[in-house]
Amino acid sequence: MKGLGKILIEGRVEDAQKYFENAVGSWPVAEPGNPAGVGVGTNLQSVLNHFVSEDPSGNNKYLMWMIKTYINEESTAPFEITSVVKRFHKNLDRLTPAFIMNMDVNFGPDSRIPTSPKNIDSYDDLDTLERVMDEMDAVQTKKEKEKEAKKGVDKLYEDDRWLLVKPNTYEGSCYYGSATKWCTASKDYPKHFEDYSKRGLLFYIIDKTKDVGDFFKIALFKKWDGNEEWYDRADNRLQGSTVKAIESLLPLELTNAIEEEYIGEEPPDTSLTLEQFKQNLETYIQNLPRPISISTPTGKWELEINSAGSWEWAGQDPRVELIATPFYEGNEDMEIYFRSDDDDLGQPALEYRDFYGLQEVSTEYLGPGPDYRWNYLSTDPNAYRPFQTEKAFISQIYIPLVSKALGNEELKDYTGLDYTIWDAQSYVTSYTFKYPPKKGSMTQLFTDYLKDNPRSTSNDFYEDVLGRPRPRAHNNMFFAAIKDSGIVKMERQGRQFVYSLGPNYDAWTQGKLLRRGRAYGQPG
Repeated sequence: MKGLGKILIEGRVEDAQKYFENAVGSWPVAEPGNPAGVGVGTNLQSVLNHFVSEDPSGNNKYLMWMIKTYINEESTAPFEITSVVKRFHKNLDRLTPAFIMNMDVNFGPDSRIPTSPKNIDSYDDLDTLERVMDEMDAVQTKKEKEKEAKKGVDKLYEDDRWLLVKPNTYEGSCYYGSATKWCTASKDYPKHFEDYSKRGLLFYIIDKTKDVGDFFKIALFKKWDGNEEWYDRADNRLQGSTVKAIESLLPLELTNAIEEEYIGEEPPDTSLTLEQFKQNLETYIQNLPRPISISTPTGKWELEINSAGSWEWAGQDPRVELIATPFYEGNEDMEIYFRSDDDDLGQPALEYRDFYGLQEVSTEYLGPGPDYRWNYLSTDPNAYRPFQTEKAFISQIYIPLVSKALGNEELKDYTGLDYTIWDAQSYVTSYTFKYPPKKGSMTQLFTDYLKDNPRSTSNDFYEDVLGRPRPRAHNNMFFAAIKDSGIVKMERQGRQFVYSLGPNYDAWTQGKLLRRGRAYGQPG
């Protein structure tokens, strides 16, 4: 006799399949004109299998919710859903009504989230669940932050009055550098701390009595060439007489601790091997708040680095994935190819291979000439290199090559997917314009208005629909983004600009319009 747990699991899978089949109207392949709007030719069994295998509960507790979300939210890939559900399951113990009530979010009077946040059925859509998870990731208690920060320093000396620390991490630098204007303790810009740490040793000298006014916190930077820089709390560079006066106040044991630490340290090697750089890339990617995803003419794709170090891209069609691993086993190049299901003859159903010498493309993107070919392998802060080498390599070299492959015509034919892609001119705007828009939203109201009132101004829309004149610059970001998307177009008419439905409106209403995004797990 089967165990009750196994019977429950199997029952949930059967129920999910029945729901899936009834919603789509066919099985196992989605047919044209299906009521759920699932992409034609989608292997429904493969989608179901994905949800079953990736359900983090172990008993398919989230399976039905994932199936319903997949059906209700067209153009949302299975991996997007399972990724958020895994985050939900991981944070389950922390999801309390008290936490939800402290969020700056209005869920509406009928929402069950405030009272039942641990029940996934309380969340009406993927966006809401993801928003709550983002809040969870952002929240860390003060005690937790302090505990982590204190681990990031070496305490070299302490007595009743003086404390000497050497920060080893950015978090530790921010904690002990609080109440100062030091760039190395800036909470928004860790690069300064990283650069200083490569060029020498940082020491923070703290007078716990605060008897010396603005000098109760002093930063000492000892460069590898032996030169010293002293800064007060306001980040003013201190000169000879002031430095001597401060040194006269310091215990001999404290100054000796500085010299001993400096002598015992060696300057870091400023060069990386290709394998080290690859490891840095993987660390950078894994520390992002969410997986890297890109939008292409063949839909949304998400990057996963498996345990063997292979960089794999999964999309909306579970039959195919793209492999693109840079610097594999220390090589200076990258091979891009598709891995797909076999056809009836046992041969790969889709074949695409391309080979890139990363040594060659790096010259074009990361430096002005061949002398800077490998500048992303340098850790020298004085060398010519991008703002952040890992980010620059991913965005300027890696992503363009992958995007090119994912726009391949053979892939379009194989998957039957062909999306229109748009780019936002503003770096900060988060608009993606999913279809259908929420009832009563600016997107819905504005596009419906333009159907009947082409070549109208934004003020016309405000007065006719919202019942008031448009305040100066009000919702500028919305109007710019929806114009960038091509859902509407903007034209000059005399001294004003008028709007009409744009060239990408039809693609949008068909669920085939995607924002390219910025490739770092950010909305897009």
